[in-house]
Amino acid sequence: SQFLEGGRQERRQIVTPEGVPITVSLADHGARVTAFVIDLFIWLLLTLAIYIPIFSVVGYTGGNRIAISIALFIGFIVRNMYFVYFELAWRGATPGKRLVGLRVIDRSGGPLQPSAVIARNLTREVEAFIPFGILMTWGKTAQGFVDWEQLSIALWLLFFSALPLINRDRMRGGDLIAGTMLISLPKRA
Repeated sequence: SQFLEGGRQERRQIVTPEGVPITVSLADHGARVTAFVIDLFIWLLLTLAIYIPIFSVVGYTGGNRIAISIALFIGFIVRNMYFVYFELAWRGATPGKRLVGLRVIDRSGGPLQPSAVIARNLTREVEAFIPFGILMTWGKTAQGFVDWEQLSIALWLLFFSALPLINRDRMRGGDLIAGTMLISLPKRA
């Protein structure tokens, strides 16, 4: 984050419902990416621990479509509930955010609501995981032709991924929808 941001921290003042102004430091882009990569690595390990037994059953059943659908659904649940669970249980921090020193807060200074955490994290599916999935196909159809529909959807969804780079409070689409923001916790002396 020092490389990307040059050591400067943007500060914002939040006024709580009680009228108390609190100054917070916004999470910089490097810290956000680092926390997300750490969380993706942990999520990948959890998913592999769940998928290996499921895919052994899928192989045993001969590639049954129902078993594959169940495996994909479980992957979706694990991917989304990982972020929701930790942000609710650890007061706005996932393991990656905790290691980097970040926390999700309510933009209006109130308590972090479960509905906001769920909205914030379900939006991540549209912001990150669907574009990555589309881009992994390289925009090609099964016959090898360029699928312009998929490529245009991927470009539209990548716009959501770039939102933290183009708004002054560095918020993703999930933060805009949920009324949250990601802050950097003060460093201990």
